[in-house]
Order: sequence, then structure tokens, then C-alpha cells
Amino acid sequence: MKNFLFYFSLILMISCESKSSKTVSEQVKDSTGLSDRPAINNNTLEPTPEFCKNDSLDELACIISGIQTDKPRFYPDVVKKKSFQEFSHTFTRKWSEFDTSRLSLLQTFSRNEIRPNVSKCKTLFYPFSGPDFLYANAFFPDANVYILMGLEPVGSLPVFSADETADSTSNYFNALKKSLHAILNFSFFRTVAMKTDLHDQEVNGTVHLLLLFIKRSEFDICSVKPGFIDTSGQWNTLNNFDDLARKISNNKGVEIIFSDTSGIKKTLYYFSIHLEDGALKHNRNLKNYFGLMGNVTTYLKGASYLMHESYFSEIRNYILKKSSTIVQDDSGIAFRYFKTSEFNWEYSLYGNYVKPISLFSYAYQTDLDSLWKVKGSKSVGFGIGYNFKDKNSNLMIAKKIK
Repeated sequence: MKNFLFYFSLILMISCESKSSKTVSEQVKDSTGLSDRPAINNNTLEPTPEFCKNDSLDELACIISGIQTDKPRFYPDVVKKKSFQEFSHTFTRKWSEFDTSRLSLLQTFSRNEIRPNVSKCKTLFYPFSGPDFLYANAFFPDANVYILMGLEPVGSLPVFSADETADSTSNYFNALKKSLHAILNFSFFRTVAMKTDLHDQEVNGTVHLLLLFIKRSEFDICSVKPGFIDTSGQWNTLNNFDDLARKISNNKGVEIIFSDTSGIKKTLYYFSIHLEDGALKHNRNLKNYFGLMGNVTTYLKGASYLMHESYFSEIRNYILKKSSTIVQDDSGIAFRYFKTSEFNWEYSLYGNYVKPISLFSYAYQTDLDSLWKVKGSKSVGFGIGYNFKDKNSNLMIAKKIK
């Protein structure tokens, strides 16, 4: 049996396949040391073009996302497998349908409604997101830094076998298809389903779906590094995903650096983290991280109405304090907390506010219903959130008034 580990340890150590004259040892030194930068207060930094595509990681992302490559260098046997060919065919068709029926509408809404209302903030904060880079990028393509948080584990990069006697990748691609069903059909990840889907032996965390969405969004992968938030609130890189699995920390994460066709680099952080008050109260690392975070734009979708509750007050207050703009459906921060916060807000409303689905019927907001009736709203033009049917969907853009 020919085993394709594809030198993952080397891949993780060398974050970019540089065309400069640096030696391998210099490149390793650049990419494996503990970071001394917060990497979250990126509001005033203007990115400069710097092509940094890592060929092996990028090809891995192509495999995960079902993209056929002309001359695969690192996974030539995997792309020949029947399971990959079938996944590539069916998912490419599914993605094309999603692109024409939903994604283009999201991008148009972003261009016409979100971007004119959002200030020059370059950091997007998306708590309760799971691995949803898809909507984060569609709505906020101008962000330099994306900070996602959820309960789902980070996981690790997949290892594919080149066993010729059996198509050992079939379970992997079946697990991928299962985990993608809700986000592509309903616009949100189902928390209960994710507890099972992302603890799968094959697809063991968010890193798989993050790479899939980043690659399908036509970015090049530069680096993928596991890490954690230290006591000072700084991001620290670990050597590999095995070290992450052994690490005792309630702030585990992954940093993915990627670039667009013009060479502009972007950074995504995903943290597997608990955000209720009981956990935040004892999480000094995360509170220091929030303390270092500059002004952000916050996005909330499919947030299970958690920040309607008293025991999610700390994360709610952080969002209200740190956000220059909040874009959310009604499952985000309850409207009463905007009215009683120390800040003044102006609101732009879209779609229709209707009663929440039966699972969350207790979260109906009479004051939000009154705002909708008095202020009026524009059309959304697509389904989103728990009431994902077009006529029942709603979005609010809350902009802080200075």
C-alpha cells in the first residue's frame, strides 16, 4: 500500500512556497515561531499584493472542494479515484446551481445595501458561525480579517490513502456532502447536526469546510496553522494539528491565510469556543483577546436566539461595545438591548419580520415587530436564516451613531 501523507508536517511548517532567495531554514523560522501580533486589530491596515500560494495546501483544498486540476503534483492518485470524480461532478453542479440561484443574490445585496452602510472597518466578527465562511465572504468581501467562533471542533487536515484495492476516500466525500446539506439548502448550519457531522472520523472539524468554502470562493491557500489564544489575548501558532489535539485549552483555533487573484492576502481565524457567561467569566484569554480587538463589523445569522437570554450577556455587551455596525437576522441580539445600550443606533430593515419558527416561538419580539411596521423595510430578495423562505426572511443593519 502506498501511503500518501504528503509531508503534512513540512506543509504546516512552511506557510508559503516563496519565490524569493530565502533558504528553507529561513522560511521555517519565519512561519513556525510564536506570533507576537494580536492579528485582530486590522482596521487601519491596507493590504498590499503579495502572492503566497502554497501549492501543496492549495491542491489539498482543491481535493476537498471537488475542483479538478490539470496537473496534480501531490495527489495524482486521489483525483483518479471514482469517489473523487463523482464528488467533483455532483458538487460542481450543486455549487453552480447555488451560485446562480443564491450566491449572486447575496453578492448583489452586499453591493447595494451592506457595503454602503458599513464603515471602513476591515475586521469581520462572526460569533456562533460554525464554519460559515461562505456567507461571511459573500456579504463582506472587503474584510481583511475574518474572526469566526463556534462550538464545532477545529479538526485536522485530511490524510488520503492511495490504496489501489479500495476507494478509501468514499467515506470522506460522503461525510462532506452530508455536512454541507443544510448550509446550501437552508443558509445556516444546524447546531445539533454539526455535533455529529464534524465529529466524524473522516471530517473531524471545521477546517475541512473552511478550506472548501475558501477555495470555492476562488482564493489561493497560503497557509493553514493550528493555534490558540494565550493569557495575554494573543494568537499563538502550534507546530501541527497533533499538538493542537494534545493542547489543554478552551481557546483552540486555526489560522488560514489566503489570497485573491490580485495577490491581496486575507486571514481567517476560527475558534472552537464557548461563549455563554459561565464560560466567559473564567476565560481570561478570550476576554483579553476581545480587549485587544479594535472596531469590528459583526455579523449574526442562525444564532439560536442565544443573545436574547440573560446568560449570554457578556458576549452581547462585547458586540455592542466593539461593533461599528451589526448586520443580523432576528436570531441575533434582541432589539431591546440596542435600545437600552449606552450607544445610539440607526437601523435599516430588510424583508419581513414574522414570528420565529416553532422551535424558537418564545423569542417573538413585539418591539421589533413595531419597528418593522413603523419604519418599513426594503425587500431582501432571497431566503436567509431560520425563516429561510424569501417572504419570511429578515435582516437588520444597525449602525452606531457617533
